[in-house]
Amino acid sequence: MSRVIFLLLIMASIAVSAAEVFRWVDDDGVVHYSDRPAEGAEVITIPNAQTFSTPPRRDMQRNQPSTTGAQAAAQQPELFSYRSFEIVSPGQQEILWNTGGELNVALSARPRIQATHTIFLYLDGEEVQQLARGRMQASLSDVFRGEHTLRADVKDANGNRVAQTESSFTVQQTSIQNPNNPNVAPR
Repeated sequence: MSRVIFLLLIMASIAVSAAEVFRWVDDDGVVHYSDRPAEGAEVITIPNAQTFSTPPRRDMQRNQPSTTGAQAAAQQPELFSYRSFEIVSPGQQEILWNTGGELNVALSARPRIQATHTIFLYLDGEEVQQLARGRMQASLSDVFRGEHTLRADVKDANGNRVAQTESSFTVQQTSIQNPNNPNVAPR
């Protein structure tokens, strides 16, 4: 096993140096590779190594032709990002009892939501509310029994989404027909 690893290392170093590689099999059937020719050796063509070019750094792009501030803002999305953005309430997989169709939503963001950013709330894929600037809480109506998905997006002034969070929850309602059911949470 160590012989195979050694041969692979030799092959890798030879490929990097772009030298000729020779291959031959000795009398015992062992395959050999070398950068020096041997009797009965054949020349092996090794393709060039794959390379990767990195994109130019952002600070290097400053030397390119300038545009006005409004043009630049329209061309590029904001580079600001939040360390965390989450729905605090309702919690993930939380079961809510007897809500009367009202759902209180609480959000958390670090750092605080930027003045140019707006939070949009979506219930089961439909936009239901846009929060006023600086608000991290909302009350939604007509959220009745069943499983629901709540999503919150933070969008910049250009309408680009810069953060997103999602929570799934279930609303349960005590049965009027069987209020003494032991499987129902108390009121």
